Amino acid sequence: MATPASNTTTAVTTTATAPVAATGQQDMIPSATTLQHAARLAIQHDRPILLDYYIDTATGKAFLGEDNETKEKVLVKSRDEFTSSVQKSFKVGEDFLIFTENSIYIVSGKITKKKISMASLIGDL
Repeated sequence: MATPASNTTTAVTTTATAPVAATGQQDMIPSATTLQHAARLAIQHDRPILLDYYIDTATGKAFLGEDNETKEKVLVKSRDEFTSSVQKSFKVGEDFLIFTENSIYIVSGKITKKKISMASLIGDL
């Protein structure tokens, strides 16, 4: 038999975290509005929210690649690291939410777009 949930509320205490790095990356975080929209969409579509492209798109190390022939779009960090195809993208404040087949990526509004050849990216597989 299941035990009913308690009616008491537990307070959660947070502590300050150390800065990411001395390069100012600690200031590179999505806005609260962006995070709220991502959370809502993640719940509605049952997809995880990923932030691993956020700083790299803000600093120009990652970009949105579009295939010259098929117009397929992917997020690209390197020839060996890229996402599955982009299905949708939404601008939220200064940032973007990028939907792929299984995930929601939050990327910086500073993201650049480049022409790529998907065949050369997946040719090594």
